Amino acid sequence: MGRVARKKPYVDKVNRGFAKTTEIAAPSYHEKKHIFFAYSEEDESDVLAAETLKNDFIHRRFRVYQSRKNEDINMKIANGIENAAVILVFPSSSLQMSKTGSKLLNYADQTKTPLLSINIYEDFQPKGWLGAILAPTKSCSANFDEVIQSLISLGIKTNYLVLERDEENEPQSLEEYLFYGGTKSGDLSANYNYSGQEFPMEFKFLGLKSGKVFGEGDDDVGAFTLAGQYKLKDGCGDIEMHKQYVGHHSVRYNGKISFKAITCVIEGHWEIGETRDRFCMRLTLTRPYTAEREKTPLPKVSQRQGGKVMISYCPCQYDLAQKITTGLISKGIPAVCPPMRVHDMIKIAAQEARVVVPLMSVAYEASDIAKYVLSYVDEAGIPIVPVKTQDRYTQSGWLGVICAGALWIRITNTNDFEKRLIDLTKQLHPYISNSVDEEQSVDTLVDETLPQGYYIQWGQKFDMTFNMFALINGSIAGEGHDEVGGFIINGKYTCLPDKKDLEFQFKKHYIEKHDVQYSGTTTKHGTQLFFDGKWLLGTLSDSFHLEVSCNQSSRPKGLHIMLSYQWNNQELVKRVANMLKQMNIPIWFDIAGDMKGNINSAMANGVEGAAAIISFSTVAYSNSINCQKEFTYARQLKKSIVPVLLENEKNLQNTWLGIIITSLDKVNMQDESQLDLNFNILVQHINRALEKKQDKDFHRSQVITRFEGGAVRGTYYQYDQAFDMAFDFFSLREGRVSGQGNDDIGPFTMAGTYDNEGKVCFVKQYVGKHAVEYKGNIDYDNLGGFKIKGQWNIDYQTDRFSLESINHLNDDTD
Repeated sequence: MGRVARKKPYVDKVNRGFAKTTEIAAPSYHEKKHIFFAYSEEDESDVLAAETLKNDFIHRRFRVYQSRKNEDINMKIANGIENAAVILVFPSSSLQMSKTGSKLLNYADQTKTPLLSINIYEDFQPKGWLGAILAPTKSCSANFDEVIQSLISLGIKTNYLVLERDEENEPQSLEEYLFYGGTKSGDLSANYNYSGQEFPMEFKFLGLKSGKVFGEGDDDVGAFTLAGQYKLKDGCGDIEMHKQYVGHHSVRYNGKISFKAITCVIEGHWEIGETRDRFCMRLTLTRPYTAEREKTPLPKVSQRQGGKVMISYCPCQYDLAQKITTGLISKGIPAVCPPMRVHDMIKIAAQEARVVVPLMSVAYEASDIAKYVLSYVDEAGIPIVPVKTQDRYTQSGWLGVICAGALWIRITNTNDFEKRLIDLTKQLHPYISNSVDEEQSVDTLVDETLPQGYYIQWGQKFDMTFNMFALINGSIAGEGHDEVGGFIINGKYTCLPDKKDLEFQFKKHYIEKHDVQYSGTTTKHGTQLFFDGKWLLGTLSDSFHLEVSCNQSSRPKGLHIMLSYQWNNQELVKRVANMLKQMNIPIWFDIAGDMKGNINSAMANGVEGAAAIISFSTVAYSNSINCQKEFTYARQLKKSIVPVLLENEKNLQNTWLGIIITSLDKVNMQDESQLDLNFNILVQHINRALEKKQDKDFHRSQVITRFEGGAVRGTYYQYDQAFDMAFDFFSLREGRVSGQGNDDIGPFTMAGTYDNEGKVCFVKQYVGKHAVEYKGNIDYDNLGGFKIKGQWNIDYQTDRFSLESINHLNDDTD
């Protein structure tokens, strides 16, 4: 910086030997830093260039400083420069003439905030104060990728600048200042002494907040900025400041802080070289000082951000997802391709994902799994970098809303896969640079145990059923359904000071519907954790309750006990369900009873994921066609079935149910006075079933999910005639075939297996009648659909059949 004539004769004499003090060491924790944009707001071209680049950062979920409405220069310095990780400067003739720009960048230069010059005018060369400040800085174009590479070369960890979960780019909340004022406002007087004389310091503003000092003013030497730090303990403290005269030298100030009522006195000595003398500042606070005003409690639980790229895909994209994952890893990008299960994908997103890459296509948009997972990602505030995997496709509906404004990469041609992968790597690099150095210990409070609970509205209880729930490293993640529909939850928890209880808040997002806010505190009794508080939706509010075991379940992942019953016995079934919950036995049952409709994907999940089926056997149960379908499907899957007799077994003679359960071990619960004794017998059956299921699942191979459920049509041939099969439900998940429908013979269920090579075998069981074996081969298309062709067989009869998915989406989109 060029030298300027001084107003006082002592300056030249003492300045020659003055050396800048060393930088204050950066704190070991990761402060919430942002990117600050410095440009002329009076020049339209400057504004357009800066706002374009700013929007690129915002769309990629980087933390960008947002000024408040009518924010003055002093507050910009206090809130913008103070917490900036880097300042992007847009040099121009307008900025060079800007007094505001001069103050901002001189303060940034004094505080040694990193600067990066963004060249928007090829023929402009900064001079004077701007040229002096920018002379040692790096420069680059306004291209986003080039800016990111320049930031990384400056040693700035760009992944620390990514917004945290639930955080948005908005004006920062104003923290309470210990002091904020100026000389003209009458709450600050300051002076320094030199050679027996006293010289006043006129402050435009001075701020003391969270251990930092910043200010701007004028005295007889000239205009200055002030920066430093202070530390308080037991009502007094130490302070260290540097006064930087604009375009001139700097002076070090060291002193003590004391308080009396609303008066704060800062006094000590200034020094420059070998010259030193006294100074004094008197501040009038807005309210009496207390030690509580300066306490900043350390967080009891840290939010885990994750450090990997997670690929979000639908069944027909599995091979592409694996190929992209492998390619990213080979280029040094940590990536993960999770199993095709909603709860696994959400949990991996919550724990491991720094950024998520959805593979957008018609099939992806039609996928319920993709919808649940990406809805959670969006609600959790995890950055999204989309990849379009289908030509002539434009995202719409729920996917269009979530990915609006996001910059995407196209990967539709295997011939240029490597080139596109490099483009994707460039987009991902800002999020994951240095992330491999951030391995954190995992603090798991709840995992793999499912909560039970309800919310209250209009005096009624509404049960909430969870398929996944986890409290890990300060984050709450979950997925389930209730009376309103399917939902995902995302939130945070922290430890209350000096207590074992937790304070929590989370958002329940109903898929493609509204959001409900939940908050409250927890209490712990033994291994059980109880969540109690209030939910809020607009002007509506009421209480809720959840309870879950803190211990991770020792049982195999995802196992539960399914309660199958008919509506008339719901109250007793609820009692049994609550008793099982208290023993930390995960359960699944339809709150409506009798399924209230056809078997669907939820019921299929209930049966397929069950270690055992508890059938509450009554005449009404045997008369229910839906209960019969449920029981039939369980038998097809060779599930352990434990009949619980709620009526005399003689009443079931000559019924399909009575015939089947004759050979099974039964539990008698007709006498409610003996409920506790008979319940213990039921638990013994359940434990045996869980142990047996664990042994089977240990040897089970992993097969790719190919069709998660949807519209299907089918035809079988006999005697040279074609007979239609109408399906209510059909799926190909993790090696299991499951379905339900009707044809000219009657209602049926389907269950069987398929492998990764496309071979399929399943049995069509007509309810209350005979069974037919089907074998064939599966062909898949790139839109998430499939076709099965093969032969059916019963005794010595055989003929051909075909099944295919029905795609209701139009794939001729632009």
